[in-house]
Amino acid sequence: MVLVAMSDWREQNQLSQRLFEHTQAALDTIITRGCEDWPLPEPPLSDPDFPVRPPEGPEKLKQIAHALFEANRAAFDRDLESIGEALIPHRLSLTADPSREGRKWLDKRRDEVAERALFIRVETLLAQALDSSAPDVDRWWVAIALLNGMSAKDSPISQQQGYHLMESIALAKPPGYWHGGATPGPHLIDWQEGREVIPNSPLESHHSGSFAAGWLLDRMEEADPPRPVLVEWLDIALSRRTLVNPLSILSRLDRMASDGSIELASRIAALLPRAWDLDEEGAAKLEHTLLTRESQVRCALAGALDEILHRRGANSLPLMDTLLSDESPDVVRIATSSLRLTTNLDAEGFASRCARLVHLGDAGTSRQFAQTTLRDYLVMHPVDTKGLTVQLWIEGDEIVRSRLRELLLHMLDDHSEALSGILTRITTMDGDNSLEDFWRILEVRSSETAAAWRNHIEHGKNLQ
Repeated sequence: MVLVAMSDWREQNQLSQRLFEHTQAALDTIITRGCEDWPLPEPPLSDPDFPVRPPEGPEKLKQIAHALFEANRAAFDRDLESIGEALIPHRLSLTADPSREGRKWLDKRRDEVAERALFIRVETLLAQALDSSAPDVDRWWVAIALLNGMSAKDSPISQQQGYHLMESIALAKPPGYWHGGATPGPHLIDWQEGREVIPNSPLESHHSGSFAAGWLLDRMEEADPPRPVLVEWLDIALSRRTLVNPLSILSRLDRMASDGSIELASRIAALLPRAWDLDEEGAAKLEHTLLTRESQVRCALAGALDEILHRRGANSLPLMDTLLSDESPDVVRIATSSLRLTTNLDAEGFASRCARLVHLGDAGTSRQFAQTTLRDYLVMHPVDTKGLTVQLWIEGDEIVRSRLRELLLHMLDDHSEALSGILTRITTMDGDNSLEDFWRILEVRSSETAAAWRNHIEHGKNLQ
């Protein structure tokens, strides 16, 4: 047993060293990338008794970064333990030798281990740099350079942890100092007696901190192409009202929507509903920009219509009309699925929009309309003076007819007079045989009812 324990200890030390060296190499690459945008922004906090003295240059900063990393070798081992808890799946604990399998798992994921380890290190450095009682400006330069370099990678941890660190800078508060959830206490599992309880307080941007955070966002935006993780950061930032204006969130989204790739602009389109809650002028500009982009982007915008309608109500009807009149059939089809939400916003206009869509004669749009909106139309207009059901029945494919049969059958009891008018118009325009599918389905339900209705439509007999 002692030999097994010694073996585990040796293998663990060897793994730790390999991962340390790999992280060290990653640090060199990342700090080099981060220093390409020299000079770095001034620290948000500093001691007035000690003037801020930036590093002499990128090479000097690299030396400082490596020195700090090597000086905290023991901290790396502690961090590795928490990283292992996060990365190693639970199922490995059920194996014959979970410790060895766990080490293999980490060894195969050196890049992810290095990324997590460096984010932990940046968090530690920022905690020291943003300590209002004794800000350590030397740590600031290393932290901002590393964060700038690490934001080039689009990964789950850079999206979440990277944003958290950027927000720390904008607020000029150590990471983890603030929170928006429940106040820590005995009711929470992770509460520890004696731990300082941080009170809830409104988040307020810090002038110098916002400038430094803005510098980082500028570097991400100016990259060619813009760093993908930036959109994820801006998405989260939309939930922080106090940061939207200081960090120019909507202006950044508008510029990227205008100049970025189709994929980037489409991702931004999904953020438009929330943008309307924050800045109507900025959101209107962003909406206009998105409408000028390719059909794929306008499709994404149409996909956000449901949420926009819920948030803006009747104010979003012009956008609805624009998308329903789009030159791309795909955009029109997607927008059609949201038309049902306008029944209470514009009852009169709803029927007109329905008619315009059906009269387009596009098979895909007709299918979408039949599946998502036709029921609401018939509830409001069972008589169907616009003749939409007749046109759909005559021109529609089997998907449209199947939905129509279902809806017309529902009218048998409550809207028999309206149904009679619709069926009569169908036979008048398309012949008696056009309703054979309807009669066949009705006969399955009730042969007597089917016979009565067929005699009524084809021979003018009264319904019993």
